[in-house]
Amino acid sequence: MAASDPSPAARGQVGLEMFAAAFSDTPTAQLSLESASGLDSQPGAGGFGVVDEVGIIFFQISTLKCTNTLSVIWAEQQYEKERSKRSVLRDSALDLFNDPMWNQQWYLQDTRMTATLPKLDLHVIPVWQKGITGKGVVITVLDDGLEWNHTDIYANYDPEASYDFNDNDHDPFPRYDPTNENKHGTRCAGEIAMQANNHKCGVGVAYNSKVGGIRMLDGIVTDAIEASSIGFNPGHVDIYSASWGPNDDGKTVEGPGRLAQKAFEYGVKQGRQGKGSIFVWASGNGGRQGDNCDCDGYTDSIYTISISSASQQGLSPWYAEKCSSTLATSYSSGDYTDQRITSADLHNDCTETHTGTSASAPLAAGIFALALEANPNLTWRDMQHLVVWTSEYDPLANNPGWKKNGAGLMVNSRFGFGLLNAKALVDLADPSTWSSVPEKKECVVKDNDFEPRALKANGEVIIEIPTRACEGQENAIKSLEHVQFEATIEYSRRGDLHVTLTSAAGTSTVLLAERERDTSPNGFKNWDFMSVHTWGENPIGTWTLRITDMSGRMQNEGRIVNWKLILHGTSSQPEHMKEPRVYTSYNTVQNDRRGVEKVVDPREEQPTQEGPNENAQASQSPSGSRVGGRRDELAEGAPSEAMLRLLQSAFSKNSPSKQSPKKPPSAKPNIPYENFYEALERLNKPSQLKDSEDSLYNDYVDGFYNTKPYKHRDDRLLQALVDLLREEN
Repeated sequence: MAASDPSPAARGQVGLEMFAAAFSDTPTAQLSLESASGLDSQPGAGGFGVVDEVGIIFFQISTLKCTNTLSVIWAEQQYEKERSKRSVLRDSALDLFNDPMWNQQWYLQDTRMTATLPKLDLHVIPVWQKGITGKGVVITVLDDGLEWNHTDIYANYDPEASYDFNDNDHDPFPRYDPTNENKHGTRCAGEIAMQANNHKCGVGVAYNSKVGGIRMLDGIVTDAIEASSIGFNPGHVDIYSASWGPNDDGKTVEGPGRLAQKAFEYGVKQGRQGKGSIFVWASGNGGRQGDNCDCDGYTDSIYTISISSASQQGLSPWYAEKCSSTLATSYSSGDYTDQRITSADLHNDCTETHTGTSASAPLAAGIFALALEANPNLTWRDMQHLVVWTSEYDPLANNPGWKKNGAGLMVNSRFGFGLLNAKALVDLADPSTWSSVPEKKECVVKDNDFEPRALKANGEVIIEIPTRACEGQENAIKSLEHVQFEATIEYSRRGDLHVTLTSAAGTSTVLLAERERDTSPNGFKNWDFMSVHTWGENPIGTWTLRITDMSGRMQNEGRIVNWKLILHGTSSQPEHMKEPRVYTSYNTVQNDRRGVEKVVDPREEQPTQEGPNENAQASQSPSGSRVGGRRDELAEGAPSEAMLRLLQSAFSKNSPSKQSPKKPPSAKPNIPYENFYEALERLNKPSQLKDSEDSLYNDYVDGFYNTKPYKHRDDRLLQALVDLLREEN
């Protein structure tokens, strides 16, 4: 049989080269067209075909004639077909909006060019496709003002959600100056409520919501100003977004004053007609300073949803802080090569350089606005439960520190319960299926006979706390939400304290990590260390508190004066928690070993299924390192191979004199795990590094980012590795 000439329509254009294929039973490896038992080609078409393993001959010719021969059993002219690449993102998603910077909003659409990268998606588009865009929801941004006449914000501006507490008037417009320092609030508001399809900037997460601004940071900030801002018009405002807090300097311990605390309490009780105001708080940018957000009483509050950041690479960025109060994570800036966050800017301008946890919190606020449109009856505690139950650990699983708590929930001191998933959160909040969580209970556990306990350098105080969680009483708790450890601790150097709480179910949580910069002798006075890591657990049993000082500073001394354990939760299990949480595998990091409960954070004790391990405390070295006693666990707790390869590659480029011979791609990285963890430890104690002129640490001084290019924390890790290897050699 013979294939006919293609029609002009099939050819598409004159002179287009086609391919012909024929099945042949000829065993010859190559055969000429002229000698292939009658196979004939048009003049100028080409000479021969190749018989492959299955007997298919390919010819680059215009027309193929097959004569009746036993050598050819099938022949067909090959025509051009239209095929679209099954890329990570459909082209149509790029064309959803005409806003010029929409295509740069990588965190709202999966813009990966390769599946080896983490899926960069907060799953907002599927919610928009349901027609849920934030309509009827009011968000206010507590900050340095709002350029409300910005053409990408004005249509969504709500004057009833706005006030200027710096100048005591109703106009929150920011103060202009040559530095444009008061751009922060406008950028945060733009992330939430930039209009869609207006040919300006980008698209807000809740682009049909209403947004207001509270100007309260551009001047003297007092407890009264904070309280007035936090409590502004709670019957009208649904969500308060705040991207600020006490100094992230690694030495400050501060929380809301009495008035601000009352404003929080009033908001959750009376706001939104009794359903409770939603307070969204950035977890802090003090990572470079070795800060810990457990020393920030705003993010450490049970009334706020504390949001951390993940970079475009799915990593914890250099500025992020670790603490036990962080509930979830959204995207923001990271390495200097990573994209940042797009938003509106001062002077009716646009920006693609919004950064830090300041940019993460408004994205979360926008997602919560979508949930409130879908279900306006959600309470403030419903929202927290939705966040816990739908956030994903898998996109961030290459980071150390993940653990499974006693309720089967994955949690991490860097990311809380994981990356926000707008679609999953809104789907779970569906009013036709969602059951509001039971009434909140509070159970206080304390020892009235407790006598102050002394603590010195290289010492440890262990307190066993048995509890029945108010069993048999009206305030009995069977399912935990927040846990607070309130304590007064007197100590000569506050930053050397390390506090760990292990639950009755065996979940170990660091309530306070050492802070090298905190030299204060003031200790803690009735300070609430709050954790969400035991969410969903049954609290009945014995809890264990460990307070240690492994600094090696022998002059340190102090005492634990008093304490109490405050359990928050419900007397019955919430409906959505009666079946175990099921983690899906989509939105994952591909082609890498994800260390679920096997990537050990050297500064985070891990839980066991059997309960607390009395011998689990890491041995301490005189230098203050908490890594030494865990080196026998490194085989199971190794960093991912991909991370080691990245570090080895960077090391080779930065230290040519120390390069080792190149290895084939299959070879294992030549960086000892011990060095990796020792480098991580040195990042937390940069003062221990030698102060050489060529050290990258010299760049990381106060004010560095005002004068030099943006850098990433991995540079510091790299330098720590370099220093260690040089010392060994």
